[in-house]
Amino acid sequence: MKTLAKIFLSIVGLILLLLLGVKILGVRADIANDITGNKIKQVKKGMTLEQVVAILGRPYSINSLNGLHDISCRNSKSRLEMDINNQTNIKEEVEKIYSDTSYCCEGNKEDLQNKFVTLTYTRPIKLSNHYPMLWVHLDSTYKVSNVYAKQYDGLLGLDDPSIYSDSVIDEKKFNNCFK
Repeated sequence: MKTLAKIFLSIVGLILLLLLGVKILGVRADIANDITGNKIKQVKKGMTLEQVVAILGRPYSINSLNGLHDISCRNSKSRLEMDINNQTNIKEEVEKIYSDTSYCCEGNKEDLQNKFVTLTYTRPIKLSNHYPMLWVHLDSTYKVSNVYAKQYDGLLGLDDPSIYSDSVIDEKKFNNCFK
């Protein structure tokens, strides 16, 4: 019985230490180029890829919506998801993925016609209480269609509604995430 009580108390103690540790970690962020909220607010709808990079710097990664498929799609094409560096030519990589205009399903056909691209400026933080995420969405002409930020709850995998976009800004959470 004493052994069972020790095990129980040890487990409870570990859980409390874990919760305390996560609370101490609080809001952490992995944001490219030390981007601030003021810089994010400078990015406006219609700006070019080059203008965005001049303000925010290069993103961590790019991806496309190419690859969203109908549920019945059996031969889905791969989508663009890649980490980038200073030598990566973003437009060239996007054009490669969209150069194959054969589509595998109607959902993929729509993606190929729209040619959307997302620049990702943040990365998830494991075991952080909260962490920000920032995306800049570009249209087929490489112009900004939306800037979007969320705050994720790293422990539970939940996220808040948008804290920053064209139509929404939660100043308190936004300023907390992007100082």
